[in-house]
Amino acid sequence: MLATLLHRWRWLGAWTLANLLLAWLISLRYLPHVAPKGAEQWGYLLLVFLGHIALLVWLGALPPLLLAPLLRAPWLWLVTTLWAGLLQLVLLLDTFVYAQYRFHLSGFILDLLVNAGGDVFSFSWLAWSLAIGGVLAMLGLQGALGAWLRRRPPSRPVLPVLGIGVLALFGVHGWHAWADAHYDRDITGMTRHVPLFYPATAKRFFVERGWVDPQAVRDRVELEAAEGKAHDLAYPSAPLSCSPPATPANLLLVVLDTARHDLLDPEVMPNLSRHAERPGWYRAEAHFSGGNSTKAGVFSLFYGLPVTYWDAFTAGQTPPVLMETLEAADYRFQVLSSATLVSPAFDRNVFAGLEDVSLTPVRGEPWQRDRQITEDWLAWMEASAESPDAAPFFGFLFYDAIHGYSSPPDFPRFTPYWEQINHMALGPDFDPEPYWNRYRTAARYVDAQLGRVLDDLERRGRLDDTAVVITSDHGESFNEHGHNYWGHGSNYTPEQVQVPLVMHLPGRPGGVLEGRTHHADIAPTLLETLLGCEAAAERYTLGHNLLAAAGSRDWLLSGSYMGYGILLPEYQIAVHPTGAFEAYDYRMNELEAVLPSPEVAGEVLQALSRFYR
Repeated sequence: MLATLLHRWRWLGAWTLANLLLAWLISLRYLPHVAPKGAEQWGYLLLVFLGHIALLVWLGALPPLLLAPLLRAPWLWLVTTLWAGLLQLVLLLDTFVYAQYRFHLSGFILDLLVNAGGDVFSFSWLAWSLAIGGVLAMLGLQGALGAWLRRRPPSRPVLPVLGIGVLALFGVHGWHAWADAHYDRDITGMTRHVPLFYPATAKRFFVERGWVDPQAVRDRVELEAAEGKAHDLAYPSAPLSCSPPATPANLLLVVLDTARHDLLDPEVMPNLSRHAERPGWYRAEAHFSGGNSTKAGVFSLFYGLPVTYWDAFTAGQTPPVLMETLEAADYRFQVLSSATLVSPAFDRNVFAGLEDVSLTPVRGEPWQRDRQITEDWLAWMEASAESPDAAPFFGFLFYDAIHGYSSPPDFPRFTPYWEQINHMALGPDFDPEPYWNRYRTAARYVDAQLGRVLDDLERRGRLDDTAVVITSDHGESFNEHGHNYWGHGSNYTPEQVQVPLVMHLPGRPGGVLEGRTHHADIAPTLLETLLGCEAAAERYTLGHNLLAAAGSRDWLLSGSYMGYGILLPEYQIAVHPTGAFEAYDYRMNELEAVLPSPEVAGEVLQALSRFYR
């Protein structure tokens, strides 16, 4: 019995090595998109093949290896033939999907292929013939290969090859982490082209141990994305013509981390609520972030694009059109953040190319850091007042105390109040009120800091020539629907993705922005209203000018740490990086057999690939 089992494992191991060679051969189809140049890039790509792609093949081989003691040899051969053929066909299909859309295959795409078919994808009879022929050829190849190896299993160094793969896997992740910390876009720009590849990053780890000085690295490298560097992006899709007025308005953009929409309440945020109701101020009725996490929310705010584009923009260090246009108009920049700009790496996309951007936040508790950036902003405004003829400014304030549930010990509290947060205590039966009150207390503290900023602008008379946009990156859940969701990053309910939006645009009447608005709308609104840019938002964003007439939206996109969600009027579809997807209503009840219409599905796929070459 043992001898028989060892014989089976031997030929299955040899079969796996043969499939490893086949997977490498198929993966060569990604090379035109990776476009490696020089020994360094080719060396990194070699480790990707030896480590990551080999890992995928070995993981795929686990089911047959585990079934070897349970199935008779003919059945094991049949199961392995079908299984190996299916996996290789999926890899081959992914190369075709990536060539057309520049994103990898997922369960959502597979379901559309099966159920929506020609309503979304167009296939000729020749394409169908080639596909059927390819399936039959792959199954024939796998069956013949398995039969031959079963009869005459060769002696091959399976364990040494496996060992080389493990070493290569550690090597490629370590290499990427080091390259990421040193802004080596020649390496980091390659990873997005490889399926199911989520390489390690450890910039914060390196910085904490003094192995990397992020400011020194940033000062040393050329952060301006040279023309042609982001060779896989077509962003913007065409040049944008802008004619700024002779005296452009200043712009202050404030992001309140983790502030969900219903914090905009006079009891919780009296200063922001007061301004939101004043003439000349706009308040959104139902505004949605492009993410349920900071990474996705801030990215969507500046670019007006889903976070699925993050890797391409970060690797090429391609700043958003909004920031490039402000730079071209000679704006002065003051970027103050209570949280790090290194992780997530906003220094490499949103603020790429800006000088004097501090990558290390001030120290202290979140409430102390928020107070400090407020003080720094007020001091900067005071210094700017001494130069009345200075160029217009762009200010960015990122407050973090709500995210940290942080407020001074003597600050007035909502009660009952959770004195010591213990996330292990959270559960379906946990009373959320003390936790909710701690969250609201932090929001009221941040509102007090925000009030100082707004009152200072008003006292100086700068609201007449300063646009102000106040919003959040994402919201927060407190188990509202009884499914044990706490915090953020886990779903696309209004609690996690609907956020406040309050705007002041000089010379505009203000009012309520009705209907569903989105972070993607903010950049075109500012570009067209403040900077005299042409109304061509489709060249650089998925949004539109909030002050221009627009039809109702059938769908919105919102991202997470890695996956993304499609927000339809009645339900959400969560698409995970593993390829799995589920549909839920907005109370997080799972819905069976629900998909968007073929028209919506086609529009979503086009949006996810529009700005790739």
